[in-house]
Amino acid sequence: MTLYSERILSLRYPTAFKTVSSTLLLPSDQDVNNMYSFTSRRSLQHLPCIDLQGFKASGITVIEGSSSMVPEILYRLCAASVILSDNSFNPYALSKVAKSSGTEPRKVLSRIHVARAFTEYQMNALLGEQLCEAIECWNPIVLAISYLPSLFSSSDGRRLFEPILERIKLLTASSGIVTVITSFGGAWHGDQLLASKADRVVHIEQPSKKLVRIIDNGYIFEFMLVPPGQMRFTDFDSTGGDLYGQNSAYLSHVA
Repeated sequence: MTLYSERILSLRYPTAFKTVSSTLLLPSDQDVNNMYSFTSRRSLQHLPCIDLQGFKASGITVIEGSSSMVPEILYRLCAASVILSDNSFNPYALSKVAKSSGTEPRKVLSRIHVARAFTEYQMNALLGEQLCEAIECWNPIVLAISYLPSLFSSSDGRRLFEPILERIKLLTASSGIVTVITSFGGAWHGDQLLASKADRVVHIEQPSKKLVRIIDNGYIFEFMLVPPGQMRFTDFDSTGGDLYGQNSAYLSHVA
């Protein structure tokens, strides 16, 4: 599970790495680019984003799919400052994301706290009183949970999973935070239950190494990934390249 600042930073450069269920916390004293019309507490550094909509406060967004971009979104979200609990926390991957975001990696890493949940019972405890205390202590803007259903495949896990989702939903609404949860989005009961509890489901497909397809709210967005080290037009654009359509092809037909 993860708590971040309130807005998504960037989804442009996917990097494959192993992740398991995790929790991140981002204090609210930074600036993040807001793509939605809700009031932010503060924002993180402005970054261009291929997602044409941001994440709603007081709502749960599920990002699902087998693409390597799905787990990287959580690192992109915490590219400025976070508190992280993650069984496979990768400081090198986070440093790489921080550099690509124009943020000092040492500064980012110095603000990270790591906690671990190896079982469904530990994650259940983590998402209980400990999460409430963390929110009160750090006043985060975004709660991000990576592959939450993966820890709840046993019979006991299935029994615990739905009450946990209800708890997260209530906490998200009452605290006004943005909650982002990743999953593989398969036919398994846990993935389907998670999607049914979400306010928004974003499905990410990667048919090839270069093409990324995002299905969001019935619309398809397709993007050609920029190879590592290759210059973009936005590298020479003083405005930052965040103009509509500069970095993506928007296909306005329903999925």
